[in-house]
Amino acid sequence: MKVRYASEIAGRKADTLVFGVFEGLKDLMDKDAEQLKSLGFKGKVGETVTLPGEGSFKSVVYVGLGKKGDVDLEKVRVATAKGIRAAEKSGAKKVVVDFPEVERLGGKEAKAIAEGVIIGAYKFSKYKKEEGSKLKEIVVAGKKEFKEEFEEGRIFAEAVNFVRDLVNEPGNVITPEKLAEVSEELAARYGFECKVFDEEALEKEEMVGILTVGRGSKNPPRFIHLSYKPKKPKKRVVLVGKGVTFDSGGLNIKPEQFMKTMKSDKAGACAVLGIMKVVGEVKPDVEVHALIPTVENMPDGKAYRPDDIIVYKNGVSVEVHSTDAEGRLILADALIYGSELEPDVMIDMATLTGACVVALGHYTSGLFTEDDRLANKLLKVSKETGEKLWCMPLDEDLKEDIKGTYADVQNVGKTRYGGAITAALFLQKFVDSKKVKSWAHIDIAGPAFLDREWKYYAPGATGQPVRTVAEAIIKGE
Repeated sequence: MKVRYASEIAGRKADTLVFGVFEGLKDLMDKDAEQLKSLGFKGKVGETVTLPGEGSFKSVVYVGLGKKGDVDLEKVRVATAKGIRAAEKSGAKKVVVDFPEVERLGGKEAKAIAEGVIIGAYKFSKYKKEEGSKLKEIVVAGKKEFKEEFEEGRIFAEAVNFVRDLVNEPGNVITPEKLAEVSEELAARYGFECKVFDEEALEKEEMVGILTVGRGSKNPPRFIHLSYKPKKPKKRVVLVGKGVTFDSGGLNIKPEQFMKTMKSDKAGACAVLGIMKVVGEVKPDVEVHALIPTVENMPDGKAYRPDDIIVYKNGVSVEVHSTDAEGRLILADALIYGSELEPDVMIDMATLTGACVVALGHYTSGLFTEDDRLANKLLKVSKETGEKLWCMPLDEDLKEDIKGTYADVQNVGKTRYGGAITAALFLQKFVDSKKVKSWAHIDIAGPAFLDREWKYYAPGATGQPVRTVAEAIIKGE
């Protein structure tokens, strides 16, 4: 599907015009306003009505923007996405989007329109030909001076959809080796350095967590290191993403209803790749390293067991209490490795705990950090991107819950309470505070993969938190 920005739409022909309208309908001609009111259309955010068109357009989709004085970027994204979906349902192949009153507000709104169009039009229909979209082209009308911001929105949105494609692919398609191939392709496209560690290299690097979790699968584990190094970087950022391409739970096997969507357990790794895609396009003056430990967690005869003890490269010993808490075991290796790079900022992102979903619901990620400045930056940006974050405590009193009986720590807490916090405290054990100036952990277990449509997201992968991390860290905003 082609998406482009045009400063003029006069005389352009398209199947459908998507036109943004505020509540009260005061910006419309009296005739049009009366017709919409007769159909019960009020202009509430995301509300749509499709009417026959005139002249250049076969039909017009009117989409509500809410109250004129209350417009924000998230409402613009939602309205744009709803309008595009309504146009698609009408069978449109070419669509023109015109939000004249919104677009006059500034470049951020133009960027939000681009994100709403591209993220909203997405669907994963690769294996269902009859449900493929008929949309071929979307033209967004706007002022010339906002084209750069629109293109920036396109870059971010396309990175999000790149991530969604990867996460939505099943475990028989995306294995650790395949994820490494995708990383190499990304490196070739954007000129990144790329190192892929096979089992021999993992042994040499003493990455015991990755080797331990990965040995139960016929698909061998990998560790991926992508790096972008500009000539004069202002800072060094390390991104770490959990890449469990499928999680059966291992010997602590998951119940059937909790195993079905476990292709999504690689969402953190895929988000890191999406951020690197933004980096490749934007080329910021920030050195960025992407670290991805990737495994398949399976219950083979060689699989690791409850009660196993492993000793990491930094000397910390871990007692395995659940093979279904594998993500933190592989992230530990990456955090040790990332610490050696001595970054200004290190952020890991992972579908780590069901406890975080219990605490915050399906739509909000948990943010753990002791750096208030970093937390405030991420929280501020998340309000603009609509990728919701909430600060959670690294509660020192809960460290006792992960204290091991026969090793330094155990990989789950002694009780189920505070599970997202104890998981974050476990990860903190592998971050060298003498070498890492600032560290944050983002638990994306809730919003990374949804079983229903939400705002501008179709069911399935969302690509969170690509836009937030890219804005806050890569662009330095």
